[in-house]
Amino acid sequence: MSIITDEQRQTLLSMVEDVAGPEVREVTIILLTHKGELTDEIIAEELDIKLNQVRKALYKLHDLELATFRRIRDKTTGWFIFYWKLHPEKITSLVKKKQLNVLDKIQARLEYEEGNMFFSCLEEGCERVTFQTAMEQDFICQACEKRLDSFDNTQIVSVLQRKVEQLKKILNIV
Repeated sequence: MSIITDEQRQTLLSMVEDVAGPEVREVTIILLTHKGELTDEIIAEELDIKLNQVRKALYKLHDLELATFRRIRDKTTGWFIFYWKLHPEKITSLVKKKQLNVLDKIQARLEYEEGNMFFSCLEEGCERVTFQTAMEQDFICQACEKRLDSFDNTQIVSVLQRKVEQLKKILNIV
């Protein structure tokens, strides 16, 4: 395992907690504080939690490509023993993957905003609707029964365009 900076450690722990939850964060901390590999039994013992909870957390780390394991069959019991190793250096690729995912979602929302005309009654709690929906409702709000008028979404489009540009700049996408 390569040495990571405090900033990388914090990024790793924050990302793991955001994506997989606080229990996975705790398992990550244990893996970070030990050199080499650990078994799920040792981690469960140190955290004083059930073995199946530790295994769930480890598999989440594995799914995120932040941990790997090797298994060895115990010669006396015949059971497999799993030795887990954390790869904190992969946090950068995980962060980039998440940023790309966010970029895709923002771009899809931007396309939706640019490709539709919206209508709203402007009452709090009532939703804006697309032109097609407004037509189907005879331009009457389904919630409050007020008239639906054109809704200007240029501010929403502008914010989304800025977000797309910011993310593209961060990701070095032209």
